Amino acid sequence: MGRYKKRISRIVTIAMLFTFLVGNSNMVYAMGATQVGYASKYITVKGNNMHLALYGKLDASGETFADEGKTTLVMMPALGVPSPHIYFKPLAQSLDESFNIVIVEPFGYGLSDGASTARTVDNINDELNTALDTMGIKQCVLLVHSISGVYGLNFVQNYPEKVKGFIAVDNTVYDEELAEAMEMEKKYMLQEIDEFQKIKNSFSSLEEFQTALKTDPDKYGAALPQVSGYTYTESDREEYIQAYSLSSNDTIRNEVNGMDQSLLSIKNKKFPSALPVLTMISSENVQNVPAWETAHRNQLDLESGNHQLYIVNGGHYIWYTNLTQVVQLIDEWRIENHF
Repeated sequence: MGRYKKRISRIVTIAMLFTFLVGNSNMVYAMGATQVGYASKYITVKGNNMHLALYGKLDASGETFADEGKTTLVMMPALGVPSPHIYFKPLAQSLDESFNIVIVEPFGYGLSDGASTARTVDNINDELNTALDTMGIKQCVLLVHSISGVYGLNFVQNYPEKVKGFIAVDNTVYDEELAEAMEMEKKYMLQEIDEFQKIKNSFSSLEEFQTALKTDPDKYGAALPQVSGYTYTESDREEYIQAYSLSSNDTIRNEVNGMDQSLLSIKNKKFPSALPVLTMISSENVQNVPAWETAHRNQLDLESGNHQLYIVNGGHYIWYTNLTQVVQLIDEWRIENHF
């Protein structure tokens, strides 16, 4: 159990090493607006429910954004994050006056269904593209973190008409030095998924497991993220426990199994020079992983392209400890590019 308690922090380390949405019947479910400026929304993508969180100025019905002409910022999470909504919430709330924000919980994540289809880069991006179509989002700024940097770079190249700007937050990159650690780290993550499922299956029901998580979250590694200067609500805690109890599932296992091939998919790929790209990388990762900064620079055209790179103090989840600077850099970049 002691080893299991360190699961989340270990996954963060793994994500650092790796750093590296299609269907005939797509319908929008009724949405419940739970507070001003936020709404939970479910959409159907090829028979599976996908959960989205919307932040920004909503219309009187609470079902759509009040200003559909405002730039939409779509957020995609790191590998295996239990609740993309809760983990992105502080950043989304800090930017919800500047953008219409959609936090995507891909299949297997948060409150979304799992999926039986292979978790390949193409399938994940096909699902994302369909989700955008279902939401009526013709163009967006895509914000990625960690492994979604792999999907995001491929998405830009496969669906260039959908992305008018790109924000990379300590995103996954390809480098031989990092790729060599893939098999060892993948094996460790699969072991952790097995351990999580074994513990979960030791309870007689999902509800009993959720009660245990809520009673002693630290014991099971289910404590809320610690974000400097930010306090989560009780409803956040309840959603996180629900999402956490559903995490480390077979859909995530499938994604983990394929992540070495996913990483190879961005080998030698670069962002289009004309695409506005803002990249922020962790100072700790730059210090601890020699190839980190170089590999990020290799994705960008910093000489003649519309690309910017900043090293921000903090770890892999840099908005947890440096939310103010991350928001400032995004806002300055947004204004400069007229988003």
